[in-house]
This record gives sequence, C-alpha cells and structure tokens, in this order.
Amino acid sequence: MKRLLATLALVMFAGAPASAQQQPGSDVADDLPAGVAEEQITVSSTYGGSFITVFGVNPDRRGRGDIVVVLRGPNEPATVLQKRRAFGLWVNGDPVRFSEAPAFFAVLSNRPLRDIASPESIWRYQLDPAASAQLASAVPAGGDPSAYRAALVRLRYEQGLYQWYSRRPQEGVRGGLTAYQGGLFRAVVRLPANAPIAQYHADTYLFRDGRLISRQRIPIVISRVGVERTIHDLATNVSWLYGIVTVLLALLAGWGAAVVFRRP
Repeated sequence: MKRLLATLALVMFAGAPASAQQQPGSDVADDLPAGVAEEQITVSSTYGGSFITVFGVNPDRRGRGDIVVVLRGPNEPATVLQKRRAFGLWVNGDPVRFSEAPAFFAVLSNRPLRDIASPESIWRYQLDPAASAQLASAVPAGGDPSAYRAALVRLRYEQGLYQWYSRRPQEGVRGGLTAYQGGLFRAVVRLPANAPIAQYHADTYLFRDGRLISRQRIPIVISRVGVERTIHDLATNVSWLYGIVTVLLALLAGWGAAVVFRRP
C-alpha cells in the first residue's frame, strides 16, 4: 500500500504546477495534490453501498500541517419537524424547511477538527454540514435556528448519511484517515446504500496553525447501470409513458394471477 501511495504521489507531483495557484482574491492555494481511486461508481440491482478512497500528499516537504478530507453529496431540500404534546399524544408539528442541505457529508481528519481549525474557519469553509444547511422558512417563535440545524445533523447521522472520523482506521473499521511518512495520506469513506445516486465532491484541505494553506476539489460521479438506469431514465424523462407501462404491467400481473389460480 505504501508503494502504491508513493507511486501515485510521484505521478501527482509530476502533473502539479511548479508554483502554487491561487483563486482571484484568495490567499488559499489550489495546489494540494490529491485524487480518488475511482472517479465513477456504478450502481446495479445488487448495490449495497461502496467505499471511496481519497489519496494525496502534503505539498509541504517537511510534512507540516493537518489534513482534512470532506466528501460532500448533492444539496437537497429538507424539513425538520418538532415533536410536541397535544391532548396527551406526541405529534409532529412546527415544520422548519431548509432550501438546501448536504444529502451526504463525511469529514475525515488526522486529529479532532476543533483542534485543527477555529469555529469561524469551520463555518466559513463549510467543514460542518450545519454550515451548509440554508433555512427556507422562519423558526417558531422563541425557537433557535441552530437547534434545528443540529436536529437535521443528528437525524442524518443516525441514518449513516453524515459521518466523522478524526483518527486512523480502527481494527474492524475501514473508514478513517491514515497519514504516512513523507506527507502521504489516504482517506476511506463508506458510502451507504441509502446515499443518493448523484455527483459528489471530495475536498481536501491543508491547515497549518489554524490557517487554511491549500485545498483541492475532485468530482466523483455515482450512476446507475443496467435495467435500473433504464427504469430511472424512463420515470424521470418520460413520466407519462412510465405511468402507462406501470398500469399495463399491473393489469397483466392481475390477469396472470387470475388465470393461474382460476378454479376448475
């Protein structure tokens, strides 16, 4: 594994620019050499989730700084309901809507994120999914917007859609970030089967003394293949035809069952 990472690092260094490139108006360079093992993942009927591996190397020759890797899924609307007691029963009410929130979010670091960056930097660079959740409606009177953001994060964490790793992979646990000598690093994220099929982004960051020094973004495409893709494309692009086909198949199945189980 170390030889593989070293080879990949040499390839990335060979293709990297000689000097750090910066975005206009930014003091953060985009020269952090990084890549993913698979930039496209296919989903079939037997899909049960997958693992995404991000590898790279610290451009600082002395290996100074901390590495943070964030895997982000597409943004989508979300709604959080607050439970309240009414007539002796617990019911859902007071919905708070978000115009967008990450459908999947995983952050990996070589040590706890709060020891790497300040709360302001974590919020600014959206290293926490709550920072990406945009409210679309007002919270109930006396409510705290941060409490609803925290509730959204907690619910998706319980579903396995939000993940945090702040140490090397433990025995029996594949996910986590591993740093090697020479500045090489490897981050492994488990993508559960209930994660959306869409385009993701793997963002790598290099922090030093609490300041962001360099970063890189890598797109990852997760797509359907086979009959699942055909059905999805039909339902999405030609919904009226998909509805007709579904009704016809239901009628055919009902007729077939009537014939098979017809009494003599």
